[in-house]
Amino acid sequence: MPAHLEFAFETKVFFRADRCVFGPVPGGHHQGYTPCIGGEITGPALTGEIVPDSGADYADVRPDGTVVINSHYLLRAEDGTNIYINNRGYLVPSAEGGGEVIGGVRQPAYFRFTPTFIVPEGPLGWLARTVFVGAGRRCTDPDHSIFSYYAVR
Repeated sequence: MPAHLEFAFETKVFFRADRCVFGPVPGGHHQGYTPCIGGEITGPALTGEIVPDSGADYADVRPDGTVVINSHYLLRAEDGTNIYINNRGYLVPSAEGGGEVIGGVRQPAYFRFTPTFIVPEGPLGWLARTVFVGAGRRCTDPDHSIFSYYAVR
């Protein structure tokens, strides 16, 4: 049976201004850490908020500029259910002078991820039994990212 994507929800995650990148670490990479300060969840399948100060983006920045994404946050659904999310994926910067500009921000050439969820059994338990893929975009003023999630059906 062929698979198709169905838009499920979108998150807007706000970050602290004090991003931290250090290195190089063994292997020539740099390590990054960006704490989240909250956000919102909107969409047909899930609404709610990003719990403030509940997680961060932990990035491995490769020598070629590719960012290996490993982010952890706590979501809170509109009904009060707490949901742990772990996004893993890649952000590939645009070439100098390239890439689409959205809202005055040059977007990465590639910003994709696969989230997994830990959620209590109940009405939102389907999140932990569904494969999702996502696409992101960067925004400024204030510093945030928008992540769109699609269920693979």
